[in-house]
Amino acid sequence: MNGQTTNPLPFGGAGPANIDQALASEDCRVRARAVQQIADQTRLERIALTDPDRSVRQAAVERISCEKVLANIARRDRDYYVRKTTVSRIRDSGILAGIVLGNQDDYYFCKEVLAHIRDEDVLAGLIGSLTHRDIKSAVVQLITDQRLLGIVACSQCDFYVRAEALKKISDQEVLKHIALNDSDYYVRALAVHQINDPDLIRQVALKDPDFNVRSQAVLCISDEDVLMDVVLNDPDFEVRKNAVGRMEDPGVVRALLERVTDSFVKRMIRSRLSVLDHSGSADS
Repeated sequence: MNGQTTNPLPFGGAGPANIDQALASEDCRVRARAVQQIADQTRLERIALTDPDRSVRQAAVERISCEKVLANIARRDRDYYVRKTTVSRIRDSGILAGIVLGNQDDYYFCKEVLAHIRDEDVLAGLIGSLTHRDIKSAVVQLITDQRLLGIVACSQCDFYVRAEALKKISDQEVLKHIALNDSDYYVRALAVHQINDPDLIRQVALKDPDFNVRSQAVLCISDEDVLMDVVLNDPDFEVRKNAVGRMEDPGVVRALLERVTDSFVKRMIRSRLSVLDHSGSADS
């Protein structure tokens, strides 16, 4: 050692006056290096809120420890990268949720904040206070807990958000409840495709009040008797068409042809029979 000391600042001396001089520099790199020597939290907060250069504000943020102060900066700063750095230093899920609520006009920033929330109960609770559909969906995509997904799928007023939760649900009881009770036909139809109970699917195919749901349920049925029942009794042509398209037994299809009176349905059945006969000939 030669007794000399290395000065981290680009000027002589190491006292507060020199830090003040550096902070007054027009060179943002000088100001950013000076910030790295500051421990005073109030001073760092002031710099983070007022310095015109984002690199200086980021340097200040990286030395601030109070998460409430960081949250205030995240809400107020308009530079994406400063806010991203700020959010990365916050661990409290409740504080992060508050930032999301206050920044719903910025979808991509909200997604950045959401990625740091580890508490799924906080995520699920956040949905009810959000007004932006896409942000609600982004929240749902981060939830893995089946209980919480079930609550969202059964209680959210927005059918689109219910559907997003539904796609991740494997609990058959929840799916059954949704298939039989959801107010929106799209959600009920989506639930049908995730159900593994043939009796329930049959019930939906025969009794759901919406032809879209019945039509989707028919696509999940292979029982020829049920399919025949649909063709003979469903009032909607598209539902009957889907049922005919699911039939695989030429003998059943021929028997069905004898019982149908509607000329359009007869034509459709003959077309299906032709496909089945051709397929049978090719197989032999």
